Amino acid sequence: YKADVILLGVSRAGKTPLSIYMAQTLGLKVANIPLVLELPPPQQLFERGRVDPRRVFCLTLQPEFLQNFRKSRFSSGEKKTKTSATTGNSFSTGGFRGLYGKSKKMVYSGSDYVERDLQNARSLAREHGFTEIDVTGRAMEETASLIVSKLKERFPETYVTL
Repeated sequence: YKADVILLGVSRAGKTPLSIYMAQTLGLKVANIPLVLELPPPQQLFERGRVDPRRVFCLTLQPEFLQNFRKSRFSSGEKKTKTSATTGNSFSTGGFRGLYGKSKKMVYSGSDYVERDLQNARSLAREHGFTEIDVTGRAMEETASLIVSKLKERFPETYVTL
């Protein structure tokens, strides 16, 4: 496709802010693909000739940090209803039940689920030759700089200044 960069990653890995930063600040076309343990990634990602794996970056982080990010997302201070920035519609962030009668937020932020989620992302990256980047403790600008540096190595015609 036409993306300069494709960001993959589990929920709360920082794909969205990084993709916005890279698009607005660096002028790159960025695709943002969430990896969800229960769902297969889009098949177009693996079709030969459609996506260059050198342009795909899989964002991961250390499990304990991801678990803390996910737990804080559902902290008691968060409102139960949010409004979508794109549609203006309201939606509920709580009250759903998942595996074993636990709420989705408990499963989503549980250590077992987080470990499996990250392992799935890492396996996908290894299997398809995508570059894995551990974003633990990295500033968004630092991650963007690392990605641009790799793009310049792989595609010398790509010119981006930071």
